[in-house]
Amino acid sequence: METIHLTYPETPDVVPSVMVLGFFDGVHTGHLAVIRHAQEQAERLNVPVTVVTFDPHPKQVLSNKPNAVRYITPLSRKLKRIESLGVERCLVLTFTKELAGLSPQQFVDDYLIGAGAVHVTAGFDYSYGKFGEGTMETMPFHARGRFTTSVVNEQTEGGEKVSSTRIRKLLGAGEVDAAATLLGSPYVICGEVIHGDARGRTIGYPTANVVMDASYVMPRLGVYATRVRLRDGRTFHAMTNVGRRPTFYDTGDVSIESHLFDFSEDLYGQLIEIEWVRFIRNERAFDGLDSLIAQLKQDETTARSILS
Repeated sequence: METIHLTYPETPDVVPSVMVLGFFDGVHTGHLAVIRHAQEQAERLNVPVTVVTFDPHPKQVLSNKPNAVRYITPLSRKLKRIESLGVERCLVLTFTKELAGLSPQQFVDDYLIGAGAVHVTAGFDYSYGKFGEGTMETMPFHARGRFTTSVVNEQTEGGEKVSSTRIRKLLGAGEVDAAATLLGSPYVICGEVIHGDARGRTIGYPTANVVMDASYVMPRLGVYATRVRLRDGRTFHAMTNVGRRPTFYDTGDVSIESHLFDFSEDLYGQLIEIEWVRFIRNERAFDGLDSLIAQLKQDETTARSILS
């Protein structure tokens, strides 16, 4: 996939295409419906598909808060997901206050008409231009007769709208399996394995201590059945704890520790991916190592059963 990064006032080259608009955090099943619709239009018109997305999230820029949004898929993973769908081209517009200040007409002129759009599609709730005054209802007017438009209706699951906000809430509640249904695949985070205090090794449960990119959504504290994918492509079943290790610390930073089943290699310095499958239990403090080890054995049995 050809990926073009632009910062206003940079404008794209003219490439006739069907353009599909959205932030696409998570590239969830609602987004998939929009992208597939664009691909159907592109096949009909015999042109490629261009996804138009933004980075960072508009809320992060307009709120002036560095952590205003936690991402389901940071940009690098989002682009990989979009590419895996067979999209030929992606425009990544750096979201700045200057870009946000463009009128709806100017945004369409510069980034849609100016990029060669022959058809534009988006979800029913997409907005553009200053204060989000442009909508898919106004898009035909702003198109100036240069391209046609279509709108993809709300996608639902269980009677509720599929949205990135809903997925973030599910992850925050530990409902990673429900989130996976909306995403179309399990939630995944990527992080580097660092040296920890090596306590797990002394009790028969060595762990990979993972530094998670702060921009990801953090699942609820607790123990999970997970799969861990290594840099060389191998995948191992695992159980992963997200928490503050209250058995050993009165207070502490939240850490992510994965115990890979049937694995004894050195992972320090590697980037690994953790695929979240199901929540097992809340994190809690134990009154000694014996009770902790007994619980870990039970957790392992539960996780192996879930992952088998």
